[in-house]
Amino acid sequence: MKKAIALGNIIFLYLAALLPVLLFTAGKNKVLTFVWEHLFFNNVFVPLGFILLVGIVLYFMNIGFFLMTKNGGWNSQELAKMNMIVKLIQIPAYLFIFVVGLLCGMMIFTIGISFVLLVLDIFSIGMTGIFASCAFYTLKQEQKISGNMQVLYSLASFLFCVDIIIAVVGYRISISENKH
Repeated sequence: MKKAIALGNIIFLYLAALLPVLLFTAGKNKVLTFVWEHLFFNNVFVPLGFILLVGIVLYFMNIGFFLMTKNGGWNSQELAKMNMIVKLIQIPAYLFIFVVGLLCGMMIFTIGISFVLLVLDIFSIGMTGIFASCAFYTLKQEQKISGNMQVLYSLASFLFCVDIIIAVVGYRISISENKH
């Protein structure tokens, strides 16, 4: 289950990154033109709606996974490692979305695209923040971190860029404590 949710969290962000690619290259590439015309009916709201639907389902799955984590079954090292992997794999998509969002934000006609990408980014970091909270919960349960550190790390997992550092720190804590 954790791998499916981790993979879903990764795929969601890459779907969001694919949206501007579809918008800006649909007339220039035969495959993308076909997808844009026949699957999405030349309407940006169709792929956006699909991405949001996937995101909502994944949000509920992440919340369910957090509740399942409270019942045990996973150790902190495997959850911290999976959290770190998810965060690291998402870096290229976040960078792409950031650059496209900046470029679109510079032009008045495409500022809406920047706003949509920002909303999708926030949606994504929320999902992965919940997923990360599972790892920090298990670290606390295994008495590898204090309750205050659990709260601090969990909250930091919802902040752009900081979440990556915290994911690496969480994994390092999980493996260093196992060696003692």
